[in-house]
Amino acid sequence: MTNTSIARRDYQSSFDYKPECGTDRETHIKPTSGILLIGGAEGGESGEDAATRWFLKRAQGGNYLVLRSGGTGGQAAWICDNYRDFVNSAAELSIDSREAANNPDVIRHLRHADFLFIAGGNQDAYENYWEGTEIEATINYLINQKRVPIAGTSAGMAILGDYYYAPSRDGVLSSEILNDPFHPNTKDIYRSDFIQVPFLKRVMTDTHLDRLDEDHPETRYGRIFGLLARVVHDNNNQLPVYGIGLEEGAFVAIDEQGIARVFGNGTQKGQDAYFLQTQGAVPEQIQPGLPLIWNHQGKAVKVYRISGTQDGSGQFDLKTWSNAAGGRWEYWFTTGGAKGFRQQPVASA
Repeated sequence: MTNTSIARRDYQSSFDYKPECGTDRETHIKPTSGILLIGGAEGGESGEDAATRWFLKRAQGGNYLVLRSGGTGGQAAWICDNYRDFVNSAAELSIDSREAANNPDVIRHLRHADFLFIAGGNQDAYENYWEGTEIEATINYLINQKRVPIAGTSAGMAILGDYYYAPSRDGVLSSEILNDPFHPNTKDIYRSDFIQVPFLKRVMTDTHLDRLDEDHPETRYGRIFGLLARVVHDNNNQLPVYGIGLEEGAFVAIDEQGIARVFGNGTQKGQDAYFLQTQGAVPEQIQPGLPLIWNHQGKAVKVYRISGTQDGSGQFDLKTWSNAAGGRWEYWFTTGGAKGFRQQPVASA
């Protein structure tokens, strides 16, 4: 295994390319498209191996490329150490300027990819450095023409949605957006002008839904609900709008037919995926400085919740947003701000 680093850093170009094993020669593999969405804390989780094998089998023998900003990391090395038989090569490519995002050497490495993994980090940097460049065009070529499987974790998952949230400052808390849907930290919500992923049209994505620690005092369930409300408002109340939110231990594998199943961490919590859809009614109150009211008799947003397992569980059809199995339906709503936010199971018929 090689572990060399090729770096280019000057006023015109800033990128790191780090091959970990193999050489990214053109393979002429015909991949099977697929999408792997990762909740953001994948390291060592039980379902990670099965989800990774699902992903790698879709272009077995191909070139695995990790795309990120802020310097290369250890994801490609992990693939080489644990899944060498699945790949021709694995490498990391860090793009840290708009000039680098148009560099012919960068584009050549990217076009040779048969798998694309967008790492966690800062989605604002991804947007600032990549949007409107050859990197963006090439990513969309890989997904929609070459049809390579694509994965994203944390910030990498966040930018795969048709609607995406890329904060340039602190990310908005659930209580902040529910108590004021136009909180200053909500200004960086975007739509349809970046990465174009099949089955994620009109979908907002969010990760780390269950994370609680010293730096993250609130969970994000209310945040994705509030982001959906803002998307509805900002899109002139055009419905439907959808969302996919993941707890940190969840992996959502979406096949070429748009059928999702969920891998998890093998515990009783922290491995759930949530598929949110509007119910045809816009928020009753959404104004700057006022708490969000989106209630409609407790049925504002309908949600299908699947708890992941080590071998993959449930199924959800992203073509219809109605055919589902292996989980349970819920309604999410707020009668007024954070205090009024509820997640209620749908009563059985």
